[in-house]
Amino acid sequence: MMANFSPQEIVRIAIKVEEAGEKLYAKLQYTAVDEQIKDVWGYLREQEHVHREVFQRMLDNIGDYIVDNFNPGEYDTYLRAIASEYVFTPELIERKSKEGFPNDLAAIKFGIDIEKESVLVYEAMKDFVVLERHDILDKVIKEEKKHLTLLIGLKAALKKEKGE
Repeated sequence: MMANFSPQEIVRIAIKVEEAGEKLYAKLQYTAVDEQIKDVWGYLREQEHVHREVFQRMLDNIGDYIVDNFNPGEYDTYLRAIASEYVFTPELIERKSKEGFPNDLAAIKFGIDIEKESVLVYEAMKDFVVLERHDILDKVIKEEKKHLTLLIGLKAALKKEKGE
């Protein structure tokens, strides 16, 4: 049987993902040798902290953010499909943080995957957020896309530097 995810549960998952991302980026920042890469990890760590606080405020004031006429059957299938994959993300980030990465490129590729997933889930969350609060979620989505672009650029530069 598939789990049911309420909008509140998705916000809780988003908080966990942002917490795990913050820890991962802190570790990558600490272990990075290249100063440019170290700076990118530091920036992303700070951004994950900010996003976690945004989602925590949403959860703390859920009535001000989540639509009050939410119909569980309306978006259930779509939400389950996305959330069932995304719910494992905090554990995956924690595991990868402990295991480490064989090189900077592998860490960057993992960061790209996490940022892509975040954009997908946060876009899906908009269906459950009151219209007057979309600007807050749109800001987070825009920042996640910026992180994605930054990591893709860093990946390209690293590959070019290695002659790949």
